[in-house]
Amino acid sequence: MSSKKNKVTEELHPYDYQEERYELIEGIRYEMQAAPMIRHQQLVTYFWKCFEDLCAPEGLVLTAPIDVKFDEENEFQPDVVYITNENLHIVTEKKIIGAPDIIIEILSPSTSYNDKIRKKRVYERFGVKEYWIVDPVHLYVDQLVLTDKKYLLANTYGYMDVVRSELLSCIKIDLETIFSKLLVFDKD
Repeated sequence: MSSKKNKVTEELHPYDYQEERYELIEGIRYEMQAAPMIRHQQLVTYFWKCFEDLCAPEGLVLTAPIDVKFDEENEFQPDVVYITNENLHIVTEKKIIGAPDIIIEILSPSTSYNDKIRKKRVYERFGVKEYWIVDPVHLYVDQLVLTDKKYLLANTYGYMDVVRSELLSCIKIDLETIFSKLLVFDKD
């Protein structure tokens, strides 16, 4: 007696919707690169956790990918955003429309110029109160604070420092705790 097996085939249907990842900076479209490196993602996670643990009752912390739209020419996906409870009206179901209170960008080789120059200019113009730029190679955080509609470098925090914020008294982030957790990879 022979048993005949039926071959099961699965028809694959392409999705009609394809997610595009890009940022619009000063009217110019910048395609998002492939997934960030592990160290970058570790830092995003650690900063998110610090904000969540320390400041959750006072606001909302989100991580990329989340669109932040400032105007028709500027729509970004910052690594970490924090919005105080009094500004939660800028959060919609699909995106943030307006300036978060704090934005954190973790530098990557492919985005550092945009993060340090172009996006900084836009964040300043639209009133992001604090902008933190994290260098994952040299292990420091530049904290820019909006003062009289201009960013001033309030502090550069190194490996052994504790980041504090005049905007949020709940912030007390021990950078040694964060930076010491980063994985170290051999160069291939």
